[in-house]
Amino acid sequence: MMSELFTHQQLDEMLEKGDVDQLAQVLVESPYKKEMAEALTERGGADAIELGVSRNLVETYRRLLRSAQGNLRGPVRLFLMRWDLVGVKALLRNRHHNLDVQTGADSLVPGPTLTVALANEFAGRSTMEDLISALSSWNPTLCGALASAADGYHGEGGLQVLEDALDQNYFVTNARKLSGATDPNSELLRRALKIDIDRINLRMILQHGQTGGDGTLSQDRLLPAGHLSASTLESMAGSRDAADAMEHLGGTRYADLAERLAAFIQTNRYAPIDRMMELLMIQYLGHMSRERIMTMAILMYYSWLKYNEAVNLRMIARGEVRHLPRGRVREEVLYA
Repeated sequence: MMSELFTHQQLDEMLEKGDVDQLAQVLVESPYKKEMAEALTERGGADAIELGVSRNLVETYRRLLRSAQGNLRGPVRLFLMRWDLVGVKALLRNRHHNLDVQTGADSLVPGPTLTVALANEFAGRSTMEDLISALSSWNPTLCGALASAADGYHGEGGLQVLEDALDQNYFVTNARKLSGATDPNSELLRRALKIDIDRINLRMILQHGQTGGDGTLSQDRLLPAGHLSASTLESMAGSRDAADAMEHLGGTRYADLAERLAAFIQTNRYAPIDRMMELLMIQYLGHMSRERIMTMAILMYYSWLKYNEAVNLRMIARGEVRHLPRGRVREEVLYA
């Protein structure tokens, strides 16, 4: 499965084609051929690529889950649930901004159980209350916290209240549950959850630093149980701006990240920040897959590489349709 992923050179060639139909043809002749052939009978252009890539991603997740047997099945299911969470957040954002199914389609990323068809069904819900009810019934383990956060959504908290509830329920709760585990698979999963917690906190701090205000961020908003210490997060949250906050990463595992993020902070662009954090996750799991070859590390590593490839392909297709400068698209394509 690893050998079927596109190389750096192949992605560059797709980016240089400058034509969505040519990109679709490349995918028809690739491991995406089954899903792309089906998608092209239903849609055209970038929409077909979006659909074909998403369906292939769902099938990949399912294949990985089927491959997990015995004691591995629980940890693998919990790990893959992360991408259901990504899809749920996209659904909530689209509903919050009153986007219709078609307009919000390019932001939806399916998961192992949140299939493309199911995501489209949820996207058709007309109110936030209806969507929350449907999500909670579909996956109470992942989305059960939304119901209790609904009142806060309609108050001053807005969408952030719902996303915070999901993050606390999945990332923090599971990182803490795994803290006492001694088996290597649980430890790998716990460390990956902690990296995601740091990603969420860093994004929150940097965005807050760009909004002005009183220059402080409530500690209650930040997620505990990550790699970054409470004192480091407190110093960053109290920084006068985003650039000042980044200086506090010196001496942490993210020290090299600060300099690379400077250009994006100055332009208030946060998508590349998330992508760089994803690269750190991929690099960590790549190292673990070589160091701990008898664990689920290689499955985790492959899952992230596959997800990254799907995001890259969707980004290239949408960039062509929107006539974005090629350099801008290349800047956000992540070569893992």
